[in-house]
Amino acid sequence: MPADPTTRRARLVVLVACSFAAFGLVLPASGAGSGSSLRERAQQLTQENNAIASRSRAAVLTLYSLDSRLARTQARLASLRSQAEAVDREAASTRRQLAIAKRLFAASQSNLAVRLRSVYEQGNSDPLAIVLGAKTLDDALTALETAKSAAATDRAIVKRARLGRDRYIALRHRLAVRAKELRGLEASASAAASALASAKAGRIAYLQQLASQRSLNDAEIGSLESRAQSIEAQARRVAVAQTARPEAVVPAAPAPGPTGAGTLTVTATAYTLQGQTATGAPVGYGVVAVDPSVIPLGTRMTIPGYGEGVAADTGGAIQGATIDLWFPTSAEAAAWGRRTVTITLH
Repeated sequence: MPADPTTRRARLVVLVACSFAAFGLVLPASGAGSGSSLRERAQQLTQENNAIASRSRAAVLTLYSLDSRLARTQARLASLRSQAEAVDREAASTRRQLAIAKRLFAASQSNLAVRLRSVYEQGNSDPLAIVLGAKTLDDALTALETAKSAAATDRAIVKRARLGRDRYIALRHRLAVRAKELRGLEASASAAASALASAKAGRIAYLQQLASQRSLNDAEIGSLESRAQSIEAQARRVAVAQTARPEAVVPAAPAPGPTGAGTLTVTATAYTLQGQTATGAPVGYGVVAVDPSVIPLGTRMTIPGYGEGVAADTGGAIQGATIDLWFPTSAEAAAWGRRTVTITLH
């Protein structure tokens, strides 16, 4: 008897679903046709690439900002270094001028001491003595004026020398304070420039990482699309082969038969073998091995305690009302063991 078209479509769907199981995807309760697929995974990667592109644009904007701030900081650092060099040059000049002022002050003090000693030795420092010792009034006035002028000149020279020395000492102090301030600002600007350069390098590395991840995603998307096409082609070939064979006549079940419309009481065992099913599709969660004479391949079913499954495999030990359920680990298979359940066929 020819196979029902609905059954053929169900077989095609289940073969694709079983193939998806090989990549770690689980068949959902709503049926194999609405489950996760390779193309859904490819779409997820495409969306991830879109997010990567968005993060890349944000990173590029941040990189531009870092680059601008780094350029400003480097310009400020160069300006501070130039100012520091100018202060150093002025400080060197001030040191030379201070040395000259100190020598001038010392010479002025020495000259004043010599003059005072000379006046003292001559004994004519008293104004009255000068007047009494003069021959004429003009000589007396001239002598007094000369003595007064000499004393004023000496005091003025000493004062100017002292002022010059003090001015250069104060200037040297101010220059030292300014040089210290500039060194602090230069160190701060240098540290800021280093931090910005490090942040810029990190942002560039981040962009390279995003680009690498995007390339890997593109490669995986291409691989997923290729595998999806291959699986679909394989499913079509199996479906064509199934439609070319007459449907097996369902004999009387040796185990307890159906207990209601769309239900069947069976003995359910468990296995964890890897590889491919009898239909050529990879094993995976939800793949059920059946006796095709009792449960046709491609039949969807609900197994209490297990979930949704599809008849996609056969086995020499699977005879009559018996099904074998695939589990990912031996521990899970051992926990299931062997039990009698009433399944619902869809």
